[in-house]
Amino acid sequence: MNSNPDLIESIMQLPEAERFEIAIAVLDQSSPSGMTEDEIIAEAIDRQDAVESGQVKDIGFDELVAGLNYRPRSPLK
Repeated sequence: MNSNPDLIESIMQLPEAERFEIAIAVLDQSSPSGMTEDEIIAEAIDRQDAVESGQVKDIGFDELVAGLNYRPRSPLK
């Protein structure tokens, strides 16, 4: 990553709502078109097929929540 560590540190000092707004703005700028509805459906079908075929293992709700709550303390990790 070629970002300015001081900029990242300053952003991380902002309240969560402001960090969220920055993140959404960056994502919108980097992928303005996003996925079409057909692409989303195709991706969901592919993922469901992967679970059903055993290529990937599904996880329980508790494991999902634990993963969502994990927040690395450094962007370099």
